Amino acid sequence: MQMSHLLFEIQDHIATLTLNNPEQRNAYSPEMAVKLTQYLRQCDRDPDVRVVIITGAGDSFCVGLDLNDVRERGEGKKEQPTETEDHPTQRVLRTYPFQISKPVICAINGSAGGFGAAYPLTCDIRLAANEANIAFSFVKWGLIPEMGTTWTLPRLIGIEKTSDLLLTGRKVSGTEAASMGLVLRSVPRVELMDEARRLAKEIAEGSSPTAVSIVKRMTWGRMMDEGELYRAIYEDDDVISWAFNGPDAAEGNAAFFEKRPANWVAVDPDTLPDFGKRNANPFGLG
Repeated sequence: MQMSHLLFEIQDHIATLTLNNPEQRNAYSPEMAVKLTQYLRQCDRDPDVRVVIITGAGDSFCVGLDLNDVRERGEGKKEQPTETEDHPTQRVLRTYPFQISKPVICAINGSAGGFGAAYPLTCDIRLAANEANIAFSFVKWGLIPEMGTTWTLPRLIGIEKTSDLLLTGRKVSGTEAASMGLVLRSVPRVELMDEARRLAKEIAEGSSPTAVSIVKRMTWGRMMDEGELYRAIYEDDDVISWAFNGPDAAEGNAAFFEKRPANWVAVDPDTLPDFGKRNANPFGLG
C-alpha cells in the first residue's frame, strides 16, 4: 500500500500538514498539490481548527519539483503549452495559505528549494531549523521564481536581499534566513516542531479566533493592493511554463545531471518576452 504524500492531523485546535515523501526529499508531487488545497480548505471551514502548521517529514522540507520530471519536460521541446496543458504550475483551482481564515505557520525543517522555498512565503509565519538550507534556485535551472516570489520576497526582506537570493540562487541556512528576516526565527531541528506548536498554541488558546481571522484578512488584503499578488501568481504560472520550454531549462537540467557548468544561451533583450516589463521600465526608457 502506497503511503500518502501528505499527512494530516488535528489536535488541540492545531492542524498539522506534513509533506511525506522523504525518500525523494519531499519533492513536490501532484498528490501534494491536490491535497494541500483539499486540506487547507477543510481547515478553513472546520471550527475546531484555529491554527495550521505545515512541515516536512525527514531531513527535508521540500526540494521542489522532481528533477527527472523537470528534465523530461525540458528535453521535450514543443510549442508553447496552453493553460490547460499539464505543466508543473498549471493554472488550476488552488488554495494558498494566505487565502484561508486560519493563521498558517510553516516549519522549515530541512532543505527547501525552488517550490519548497517559494511556498512558505505564502504562509503567515515561517520558522526554520538552524540546519535547514533554503535556496530560490530557479535561475540555476534556467527557470523563473514561482508562487508570487518576486512579489512577496521584496516585501519581506527588501529588494537588495531579494536580488541576492534570486539572482544567485544560493543556499542560506536557517540561521542566516532568520538574520535577514526571511523567517521569524530559527532553532535547532530537534526543537523546531515544539517551537511551532508552542507558537500555534499561544495563538489557538490566547487569541480570539474571530479577531485572528479578521486581522489576517486585513493584513494580507491591505498588503496585496487590490489583488496584485494574484496577478503576480498568474503571471508566474505563465512565465514558468514559458521557461520550461525556453532556451535554458534543458541545459540547466543536463548540467546538473552531468555535474558540469551550464552552457547558457546568450541574452538578446529584444527577443525576451514581456513578463514583468510593465514594472521594469516605469519611465518608458529603452
